[in-house]
Amino acid sequence: MSADVQIIIEAVATAGLSAEQVRELAAGNPAVLAHLEAADPGELISEAAPALGHDPDERSPFRATVFSPVTNRAVELRGTLDAPERAEVRPSGYRPVPRGEELRRAAQVLRGHADLPPEAVIYQPMPPLADLENPDGTVTRRPTLGIYDPTAERKHRIVAVDVAAGTVDWSPAGVNPAMHPGDCESHLPVGVEALRDRGGPDRVRVRVVKAGEELWDLIVVRPRASTPTGDGSGVELRNVRYRGRIVLRQAHVPILNVQYEEDGVTFRDWQNEETRFSATGTDPVGWGWRLCTRPPKTMLERPDNDAGNFQGVAFHYDDGELRIVSELAAGWYRYMSDWRLADDGTIKPRFGFAGVRNERTCMRHRHHVYWRFDFDIDGASNDVVEQFDETGSIVPEAVRIVQETARKRRHPARFWRVSDKSSGRGYQIHPGEHDNTADAYGVADLWFLRHRPTELADGNPGPDNRARLDRFVDGESIDGANVVVWYAGHFRHDQNDPEPHQGHIVGPDLIPV
Repeated sequence: MSADVQIIIEAVATAGLSAEQVRELAAGNPAVLAHLEAADPGELISEAAPALGHDPDERSPFRATVFSPVTNRAVELRGTLDAPERAEVRPSGYRPVPRGEELRRAAQVLRGHADLPPEAVIYQPMPPLADLENPDGTVTRRPTLGIYDPTAERKHRIVAVDVAAGTVDWSPAGVNPAMHPGDCESHLPVGVEALRDRGGPDRVRVRVVKAGEELWDLIVVRPRASTPTGDGSGVELRNVRYRGRIVLRQAHVPILNVQYEEDGVTFRDWQNEETRFSATGTDPVGWGWRLCTRPPKTMLERPDNDAGNFQGVAFHYDDGELRIVSELAAGWYRYMSDWRLADDGTIKPRFGFAGVRNERTCMRHRHHVYWRFDFDIDGASNDVVEQFDETGSIVPEAVRIVQETARKRRHPARFWRVSDKSSGRGYQIHPGEHDNTADAYGVADLWFLRHRPTELADGNPGPDNRARLDRFVDGESIDGANVVVWYAGHFRHDQNDPEPHQGHIVGPDLIPV
């Protein structure tokens, strides 16, 4: 890193309730315990509840979810931070993905029922749950576990574990779809017992100062604390300022889908599970945040196994660009969540796709990643959206988009621009070389929407997990409004016809005007 460049990283306070505060709030609320039918409040699973709104404070509203893995029931708490004890309690269909201690307890049950060799690995597969509906209408929660046994005739097996009852279903219905007879990927998975969160702040303030001038000033949120609560959205950026001016209020990836071509199986992947990658440097605010002395390496960049010396978010500055990167796990998938901020104001969102050894990803499948960019250029409102079309001349033709719409990346469109109506400042959105065009399952490539705080994600995606963003396109005007842009990248993974390595990484370039 150049001597005239400073990367300043500082922990920042978070307005809202921590996961432990939410759990304590639930444990002291008779209505919560009654609905959950929870006998032991210590077993409740809760997520942090950040304050809602553009400029949250100690009086802001919050929404929190609390789940009982024993009764497989959840509630939502809606209240304000200054009086959380008066929160409204509502039943919820929320079912969190098994993580951390729940997976370790499930692995302990499994090892008690199986004589596994020392080299066997117990890992998290897809789908993450194989819940069982009982005759009385209740549903038993059962996390799934993958067993990789290199000594067995078939090296992989998926089972379901009822942690509360201490039982194992060795052939759970619906979780062992057609598998490839081979075994894919060179990286061995890390066992569920090995990955543990070592704490550290949920978010930091990052500033890039060059020759005494502040270029970038932003808040970075770790994947484990990213929104929406439950599934997360990878490394999340908030209140992004370039040379003192606000450009993005929020930027993240709320939707990530996988679809298999041969049998139609689909998954909605979560992005709040941080896994290990290689990063060398110092930790200025504690564990989970590393300022690197050389480029960090995720699974896409290293040839060894599914391991590393770091878990969280890494920063590296080189050649006029700050890289902000983390590696995520969702079952046997591994993802690179990456942002690159250039000295000239260019923003390069990037997302990479990889996996650990398993049978399923040998089959042809497509990944669909959906970024959400909440542009606040020179303020929240007064934005203008234009599409620039190829006309055969040197200068493309600008066409104003005045109403909410969805678009695909195809001729004559070359790029799009979001700008402030008064100042003219803004960003062009240039598609990446490997971003491809949406098929029927991918739905579209861009959505231009009027900002609504309730449209942070698509909600319940339904049985096929397809992105349901079209339901937000309801004819509202976006001319002079607060505009949110959703941008999708699509990657086809064919084990028998691998693309060049750079094809595993997608993402647009946001170029300042």
